[in-house]
Amino acid sequence: MAEVACLEVIIDNMQRETATMAASDGGIGYGGVDSAPTGLRRSRRISHEAGLLGGGILILVGAFIYPYLEGIADTITPGCLFHRITGLPCLLCGMTRSLAATAHGHLGDAFRMHLLGPPLFLAITVVSVALMAEFVMSRRILPRPSERAWKSIAWATLGMLTVAWVARLVFFGVNI
Repeated sequence: MAEVACLEVIIDNMQRETATMAASDGGIGYGGVDSAPTGLRRSRRISHEAGLLGGGILILVGAFIYPYLEGIADTITPGCLFHRITGLPCLLCGMTRSLAATAHGHLGDAFRMHLLGPPLFLAITVVSVALMAEFVMSRRILPRPSERAWKSIAWATLGMLTVAWVARLVFFGVNI
């Protein structure tokens, strides 16, 4: 019990020091670690752009290697829960296979598996290359949408996924 109380006191002191630092420094976030008190270092956050670039690269690499790992992926993942319960594909069912087919140049199969797979692959490639160029040149190339624009983009994406889902069910049936 004494160890827990001691740990709570240490955590409280660290929180007070952090709050004091934030108040005097104008907030915690991007900044140097040199001004941090000894023993208490500020963590650096990964920028949104770096996260997007990393995610884009991960998706593109995954699309290229997926056909070689498909059997392993099928055995270790449970599959689509929505499809298991309803018997219908979900809004994203087939997207991984569509991205992989696009990566290997099989556009007919890619569109059959998911109508938005090839356009998404193209968008991810363009944004990833542009973000990589931004990091290399240290200047912005892509515009940065506002929070309101991100909400509009999210709703438009959901609408496109829904339309693609209905079209898939109408034209290709339930199982692809």
